[in-house]
Amino acid sequence: MNRFSIRDIENLTGIKAHTIRIWEQRYGIMQARRTVTNIRYYDAADLKLALRIALLNNYGYKISRISSMNEQEMNSLIQKITDKDFKLQLIVNELLEATLAMDTGHFELLLNMYLKKHGMEHTMESLVFNFLEKIGLMWMTDRLFPAQEHLVSNIIYRKLALAIEQLPLQPAQTPEILLFLPEGEIHDIGLQYVNYLLLKKGKQTIYLGPNAPLSEIQFVYDAKHPKYIYLHLTSIVEEFDGNKYLQQLSGMFPDTTIFVSGAMLTSRKYKASSNMRFFYNLTEARNAIIAL
Repeated sequence: MNRFSIRDIENLTGIKAHTIRIWEQRYGIMQARRTVTNIRYYDAADLKLALRIALLNNYGYKISRISSMNEQEMNSLIQKITDKDFKLQLIVNELLEATLAMDTGHFELLLNMYLKKHGMEHTMESLVFNFLEKIGLMWMTDRLFPAQEHLVSNIIYRKLALAIEQLPLQPAQTPEILLFLPEGEIHDIGLQYVNYLLLKKGKQTIYLGPNAPLSEIQFVYDAKHPKYIYLHLTSIVEEFDGNKYLQQLSGMFPDTTIFVSGAMLTSRKYKASSNMRFFYNLTEARNAIIAL
């Protein structure tokens, strides 16, 4: 069973911990449970309720009104709201709920409906990355079981793979861009999406994927001589020395432009070598891809 601290609820909903405590005392909602050693915690059902309360409260509904509603009344009100940002956040929350319940059928149904309406790029950039940010918070604090994350990540990955498969084939030419994740990095949805964008723009790619040792990168580089290298840094193990790794990579391929993106660029202070370009967000990466 997933268990969440009050800080987890704060991080996932945006509701401050002291506000949650006030609401518990004043309105009797989101009551924390306690372990046999008297430690407060919330379960998946509590998180589901907290997400819905936060959504309505952020949209302007007072907590005094929300607290008086039963589940059916709350769901009915949610369905009546047509604001686009509200609907997007609602779907993100529903994806999160399906993840915790390991309801892969409902998760895929939600994703398919959004894809059909909005297409791959809007779905990835507006919905999926928003969802993955919340999943990442839970992953980093051990509030999510690996199996739960793997089940839904594989669904997203399949959608990307299918979208890539449906792209028109480009004329054969020397591969231009080598994409990979460093050894120890296994989360490659972001990198695969960059691969999709490159292929859609008519670029040739060599996709090594996750967990690529430097020796294998050197081997492929010597055989294919790509014009660019692209790596993505998301959540490598704590002992990973990013600056040392990037310096080593730069020294191995001094005449090649190396693109680096990923959440670790903002969470850790890495130094870019002269042949490197850092992308701190998707817009920067997209603009660079267009300019290649």
